[in-house]
Amino acid sequence: MKRYKIFLLFIVAGTLIQACSKYTDIKTEGALTPSDYVNYRYLMNNRQDLERSVDMPDMTADDIVYNDAAIQQGLSAESRNAYMWAAQYYDVVAADPDWKILYANIYPCNLVIRDVMNSNGGTTQLKKQVLAEARVHRAYSYFTLVNMYGKQYNESSKATDLGVPLLLEPDVAIVATRATVQQAYDQILTDLQAAVPDLLEKNTYNIYPSKAAAYALLARTYLQMGQYAEAEKNADNALMIQSGLLDLATLSSYPQRTDNPEIILSKTAGMSHQYSAMQVMSSQLLSLYDTKDYRYSYFTSNYTLSGNTYRVYSKEAVIGGNRNIGPSVPEMLLIKAECRARAGDAGGAMSAINTLRAKRFAALDFTPMTATSAADALVKVLQERRRELCFTCIRWFDQKRLFTDSRFAENITRTNFATGETYTLTPGSNRYLFPIPLYNIQLNPSLEQNPR
Repeated sequence: MKRYKIFLLFIVAGTLIQACSKYTDIKTEGALTPSDYVNYRYLMNNRQDLERSVDMPDMTADDIVYNDAAIQQGLSAESRNAYMWAAQYYDVVAADPDWKILYANIYPCNLVIRDVMNSNGGTTQLKKQVLAEARVHRAYSYFTLVNMYGKQYNESSKATDLGVPLLLEPDVAIVATRATVQQAYDQILTDLQAAVPDLLEKNTYNIYPSKAAAYALLARTYLQMGQYAEAEKNADNALMIQSGLLDLATLSSYPQRTDNPEIILSKTAGMSHQYSAMQVMSSQLLSLYDTKDYRYSYFTSNYTLSGNTYRVYSKEAVIGGNRNIGPSVPEMLLIKAECRARAGDAGGAMSAINTLRAKRFAALDFTPMTATSAADALVKVLQERRRELCFTCIRWFDQKRLFTDSRFAENITRTNFATGETYTLTPGSNRYLFPIPLYNIQLNPSLEQNPR
């Protein structure tokens, strides 16, 4: 009964996180600072909050398209704004849920990081594990934030490019200003590297950070930075701990997230589209699939509206739940493959790709992919990333990091059929930066807006 009351107390405290501070909309004043170790363990066990992540980067990415008025009419005003890369997605009275979710997740992590080692009860080893888990969650949130609202990491300008507010203490009295991209990445790497020694190799469930998860997030971070040797090393470290793949051709039913051997750290999208047809696939994405690929036949379906038929990504309806956008075994294989291709090793790149592809086709339909050169391998690896990782919010980050390579960067044009206006997203455009929410700027004018 005592444990239940403590747990209930933390649920109530978690609800308070949704209230507004005048800076980043993460928590009201009056932090809950219990003295017992077990309470910090409960904070990190709060799956309802810490497992939840973002959704809108799928709306802005080129894997999705709404090419007529009928399908656009079904979108919310905020989704339409994001789809057109508008100057603002949310008005001054509407909080940006992605921003709010991620900062809400950072607050309890800061509390644990500050206080758990001085708490009563629990062994030093257990306290260090909880501290490490909080570091991983915080690093994930800041990686996602800086790649949504900040500029793409660039060695020549990282020290001056604006990132996001970097709050490292559970103190809402701090006036939040935007840190630089370099400061954000330095903190992400520091948290993840510090976490590795004290984490379990594989945690009890994939909703809790593990050593494999820390390595996987390091691989994702270094890839976004363009540091390919480090990205490959960490992807390999993650794969040495966890390398399970689902054989889609032989599945009798799709496993729940906690039972899925592919998920290294479960992070659910901020909004599920299980009961909608919002994820209309672009013709460019569809053209990459072989119809014998189970990712096409199993996870996509036709949707008809007003006499028009669209192909939609329907994985959530198949699995009966929200989609995972956290790091996974397939993502690590794809990072390894890309890094091999960039290092000039076409054979190594194709070997990693074929390990994945062999589990996406029936045995009779699978033909190992080959490449004529490292350049050809890189093209094929990035196409495989789109097939495998579509609608996991990764594509938007890929578009940001690939904008300097003419082979992969392109203009994207969309039309608002209600107004007839046309919008074009150019490589490296400021429209690749999500607008800082007006709601938060109104409360804290120190938050500098992104240029448009």
